[in-house]
This record gives sequence, structure tokens and C-alpha cells, in this order.
Amino acid sequence: MKQLLFFLSVFFTTTFLVFGQDLHNRKYILDSVFVNGISNKNLFKTYQIKPLPDSTSNVMSLTQLLKQNTAVFVKEYGNAMLASIALRGTSATHTQIVWNGIPVNSILNGQTDLNSFSPGGFDEIFIKEGGSSVSFGSGAIGGVIFLIDKISFTKKFHLSNHTKIGSFKTGLNRFKIISSNHKTYTKFSFQTQKSKNNYPYPGYNLKNENGSYQGWDFSFINGIKLQQHQLYLKSKFSKLKRETSRTVYMPQNAELFTANNNLSVGWLWQSKHFTSHTIVAYLNEEYKYFFNKNLPANSHSNGQSILAKNILTFGLYKPYNIVIGNEISKQSGNGDNIGKHIRNNYAAFLIWTQHLNNFYYNFKLRQDYNNMVKIPLTGALEMNYNFHNYHQLRFNISKNFRLPTFNDLFWTPGGNQQLQPETSYSTDAGYDFNHKNFEVHITFFYIDNQNLIKWIPGDNQIWYPENFESVRYSGTELTINKTLIINDKWRISNQININYNRAVNCKNLKLLPYTPQLTGLNLFNLSYKSLSLSYRYNYQGKIYTTTTNTKYLPAYQLHSLSLSHNFGQHINIQFNIHNLLNTYYENVPSRPQPGRYYEFILNFKI
Repeated sequence: MKQLLFFLSVFFTTTFLVFGQDLHNRKYILDSVFVNGISNKNLFKTYQIKPLPDSTSNVMSLTQLLKQNTAVFVKEYGNAMLASIALRGTSATHTQIVWNGIPVNSILNGQTDLNSFSPGGFDEIFIKEGGSSVSFGSGAIGGVIFLIDKISFTKKFHLSNHTKIGSFKTGLNRFKIISSNHKTYTKFSFQTQKSKNNYPYPGYNLKNENGSYQGWDFSFINGIKLQQHQLYLKSKFSKLKRETSRTVYMPQNAELFTANNNLSVGWLWQSKHFTSHTIVAYLNEEYKYFFNKNLPANSHSNGQSILAKNILTFGLYKPYNIVIGNEISKQSGNGDNIGKHIRNNYAAFLIWTQHLNNFYYNFKLRQDYNNMVKIPLTGALEMNYNFHNYHQLRFNISKNFRLPTFNDLFWTPGGNQQLQPETSYSTDAGYDFNHKNFEVHITFFYIDNQNLIKWIPGDNQIWYPENFESVRYSGTELTINKTLIINDKWRISNQININYNRAVNCKNLKLLPYTPQLTGLNLFNLSYKSLSLSYRYNYQGKIYTTTTNTKYLPAYQLHSLSLSHNFGQHINIQFNIHNLLNTYYENVPSRPQPGRYYEFILNFKI
């Protein structure tokens, strides 16, 4: 308790220390990218940022959004079931999901179920691959997915309604309204979805008879501007009830209920020479697993996090910026299999930025203090160099970490309270070319991960976690974009993404399970006036399912078509055909994904 009080005093002292600074004689005005916080993609100039624009309104989940717009591997236990992402060959616990500057991965299992997060209400979603523990703490080893609600104090009124119906009695409706002026901003978004999800298994005389789901998602954003000050509230609440899909060998009768509640309040103060950004957030996650959906008995777990963060940004003189941040958090886990436990964490970080002509770099340091484990000092050096206007070279090196989760430490039976944090060293280098609607981005990366936490079976057949493996990840990421504007009526665009990953266990030199070496995406779009035709091709290489690399799921290829038409500025209709060739495929053994299916979408906006 004394440690917590000390860290609280440090937090509030550094938060308000800025009021006593006399900076009025300085000439430099802060770079605007710092005003919007450390989640602004302009702060990641030394990385290839992968935005997902304009596509968020037509998908039901983060899983669909990532599958349809990127070449990253998504592991899914059947359509709309539990799903996780693995950036750069790492695991789901090494990819951090950041909601408006706040990491939201579960404190219980260390990951985020992508199918429980609806992307439709957000203003911006993008992926930053590469180590990010200095900015976002535990788990940001493979990369980060950013979910952002923007607040803009301009005169605006926007109302939209999105309705989707599809195969397997699937339906979704999303309503969103935005109203703002030069002093206030308000956004409201509400979504409901429901599906029988009883798709047939291609090649089998079976249906997914225990796969239905239904849920809702609500978000409310409000901001007020008072001269140099901005106050805001951001919230997101969701509930989802899913039956658990059967395998091709065994029926299921279980059901999973999940609820996520995120709430944050912020205060942004900007003067001529510095900004102060303070955020206080509350996160709550709840899980109920019913072994028999017809009976009330269930396994229950709950996690709560309270976090306070302050970021001070100073402009020393024109080419330089310095960011000083500190945060304090309290995490509480409670469940049938883990008991009740509390973990406190305090972190302080420093970011030094310099922009000299065509050369730009960041130097970052972070130190965390935790009441359960000792966390190493982490840091990063990030650089890029622009030359000949169209070319850029990038280089980044960082040290990152991942804390053991509450399940790792306290699960009964099997939890291991002697676990140490994972540490990783990450390096990547890249080249970018951008000229006249033609882009090429190529990145080479290498990650050395030590003290990997892995669950293994014991002599008594009880699984338990240990720090015992070193894993090395390496690979190449290639993106090519080309847009051809023939005239004011015709437009053609094509996007190619290819990822090659190798995740090797240094102990036996085998590839890690569920890390495909090769994945690819091709998106082709042809537009004529208000009519648009899109073709999507996905490739996923074979996936080893055992640590000995003796069993694997075969590679597969998917083809999809989409046709859309705009009726003026207010109405858009779209028709989609997914898995055009009715291909049988799995990315988890014995849990098939749907064959060919259809969607009809109606968008209305004013």
C-alpha cells in the first residue's frame, strides 16, 4: 500500500509540475502530431503503417476486417468463434490491441478475442508491426492494432445506418450519429447482430448446428473545447453470447458469454510551448462458460483494470521534442479457477525526437515497477531517412517485454507463480517508394524472444506454464499499391500484400505450431462512375499443428467478389460473394470455415 501511495504521488506531481514552468520566452511551437497523443500514426514514421480505411462499416468484427484487408494470420475456432491474431509469427499474447491510447488485452489470458470487438463505430483503425512496449507496456512484441475515436471541433452533422443480411440467417444493423461545432463534439454508435451460423461443412454431411451467436455493441464519445483545454469522455460497451461450434468428429452443446466495458476520461491542455494529456480509464471484462447451455452451471471469471496516464510534451527548440510520460494501473482478477488477486504497476517513459532536414529519429526509454515481478528496462531507437523525394529508408531496434497473465500465475490446477516476464529484442529495416499513385513497401525483421511462457503437460497430465524456450522470429513483409485513374469515370486499383515468417524454437529448431510461413492478399478494384467491382484473393500456407512438425493443415486459396453501387451521395448498396469456389479450409484442426456464402448490405447516410 505504501508503494502504491508513493507512485500515486509521483504521478500527480509530474502531472501538475508543468503549471510551474516558465516557457513563455521560447519560440518553438509543438509539432501537431504530439497533440493527439502517442497513438497518432504520424509518430510511427519509422515503421510501415497499415491503415484500414473505408472498410470498417461493412464488416461485423475485427476478424473479418483483418482477413479482408491484410495478409496477417488470424486463428479462428470456426466462423465467429474465438479468434486471435499473430503478427510477425508471434502469438496472440504478443499483439496488443490499443483502444484510444489504452491497451485492452485481457489481463486474464493476455489476448483479445477479435470477434468480440466490432470495428464499425471507430473513425480510424491501423496496424503498426514491430515492438512497442515503451509506449504500450506488456505484450506489444509483434505489434499493435490501434482503434481510434477522433474528436474534431468543426461544424458537422452526420447520420448513418448500416444494414446487412446474409447466409445462415445472419443479420446486422448499425446506427451512428455525429454532431459537432467549434466547442462540442458528440458521437453515438449502436450495433446489434444475430446469426444462426449453421453453415454446412463442405465435403461432410454435417452442419454447424451449435454455432449461433447474438450480441450488441454501444459506444458514446463526447468532447468539450475551452480555449486551450479539451475535456472528453470515450466509452464502449459490448455483450456477446455464442454457442461453441462442433468439430467434424464431435458435437458440442456449450455456450460462451462475454462482456467488455471500456470507459476513459481525458484532459488535454495545449499552450504555445507544451501540451499535457491526462487519461483515466476503467476496463472490465467478464466471461461465463456454460458446459451445457441448457443448464445454469457455468465457469466464471472477471478482470478489472484502472489506469491513469499523463503525457507531457515539450518543444525545446525547432527540430526537437521531448515527451515525458508516466502511468499507474491496478489490475484485479477474480475467477473460479484463479481465485482473487490484485496486481499494481507503475511506469515512467521518455521519448526524445529530432527532425533534421531529411533525417528523423526517436529515442525511447521505459521502466516499469510491479508488485509481483521484476520488469527489465526497455527502450527503442527508431530512424528514417528520406531521399530524392520518393524514397525512404527505415531502421528500428527495441527491447520489449510481456508479463505473465493471471491465468499463467494462478490457474488451478497448473498455475506457476515463479514465472518471469518474457523479454525480446526486435530489429527491422525497410524501404518505401511512393510516387504518382504507386507505392512499394518492403520490411525485413528479426525478433529474439527469451523466457517464452509456454503451457506444457506434466507427469500427472496437468498442463502448467514455464519459462523455458527461446524463440527467434524472422521474415519479410511486402506491400505494393497501384492506382490508375484513366479519366473522371474509370479508376483501377490493385493492392498486393505478401508476408513471409519463420518462427523457430531454438531448442529443437522446429517451426512453432500455428505460424504459417507464407500468407498473401491481392485486392483488385475496378470503378466506373458510381459502380464498383472488387475481387479479393487470399492465400495461406500450410500450418504445423504439432511442436514436432509432423502434422499440419494444408495450404488454401480463397476467392471473393463484391459489387457496389452509389445512388447519389446518401445511399449505397453492396453484394458480396465470399469463398467463391466453395473451398474447404481450416486454420484450427477439425473446425471448418464456411464454404460459399452471400451478403447484401444497405448503407444510408446524410
